[in-house]
Amino acid sequence: MRRECGPGLGGAEAYCANVCTWLTEMGHNVTVVADKSLLPGLPFFRAPVWGRGSILKNLSFFLNARQVLKAGDFEKSYGLSRVAPVDVLRISDPLHAAWLDLGYQKSTKFRRLRPRHRLLLWMEARAIKEAKAIVTNSQLVKGQVQRYYSTCAEKVTVIYNGVDLKRFRPMTHEDRVLAKKSLGISDDATIFVFAGSDLRRKGLSQLLSALAQFREQPFMLLVAGSRGNRELKKRIEGMGLGQRVKWLGYVKDIERLYALADLFILPTHYDPFANTTLEAMACGTPVLTTRQNGAGEIVEQVAHWLVVERPCHKNIIEALNAFTTLPAQERRLLGEKARLVAQKFSWHRHIENLITVLL
Repeated sequence: MRRECGPGLGGAEAYCANVCTWLTEMGHNVTVVADKSLLPGLPFFRAPVWGRGSILKNLSFFLNARQVLKAGDFEKSYGLSRVAPVDVLRISDPLHAAWLDLGYQKSTKFRRLRPRHRLLLWMEARAIKEAKAIVTNSQLVKGQVQRYYSTCAEKVTVIYNGVDLKRFRPMTHEDRVLAKKSLGISDDATIFVFAGSDLRRKGLSQLLSALAQFREQPFMLLVAGSRGNRELKKRIEGMGLGQRVKWLGYVKDIERLYALADLFILPTHYDPFANTTLEAMACGTPVLTTRQNGAGEIVEQVAHWLVVERPCHKNIIEALNAFTTLPAQERRLLGEKARLVAQKFSWHRHIENLITVLL
């Protein structure tokens, strides 16, 4: 159950599609409950989303999905968003109760009283309370569920995300040289990659502030998932980064971009588990992120210093200096280790662990 299910719609939507595909191939009968499904070969029960505003959209899906659950003859239900009641609820979107504390510096108490936040908190609490079991994709989120909703540890199982190791894999040196040339990037430039559409939550502002003070060597920041806006681009020019930031928008073959990078950077304020992190690692690219990213628990297996405590420009600068001063051989070793760590998180392993909870 997810509002939308299918590849190319977003991380959680692609996860929904992958789980459906894997379970179907293993012989299970899978039905998608969503407002939109891009899996034509599977049965699909529509839970419509109404209206344009966030409040009506969220509430309509919650209520309509509930009706589908009551009417449908399902042996097991797997909720991938705020839906209830389900057998297993997976928390993949930011836990709203936690995001209100992590994402807003001021007026958190009063912000919770606003209609949209009250609705999301109500649906979140209802979904967690009524679920028989809960799956989180990191220890970070497991702790938050226990803290904010007084949920017993036995009800929550951590299952880290899986990654397609065939699609996401390292690039040859020759291909990297050609890819650099195609983007007009000099061979001696260090390439940083940032990917995400929610630029505020993903910490792009803090990354730009750090790069504005980082001019010891040539570098290029490639931004995927967004083309920015006039105000942000004006700020980048004022910071002296106009020639060092390249906006790519939506990138279909994102795996090539990961593999091209010397370092993938996601200084996020909050991500339960950023799929981009594991995908970049599978491409043999080291990742710099924060402790507010659940995937940082995997990045730490490569090097502790690649996970900074907070997404502030000072912490980012220190980590960037540590990375760029490494000899070329040590950088390569970091990338190789990132690939080895990522190989432990295959989709097959994820589905096997998931089935133990579902069944």
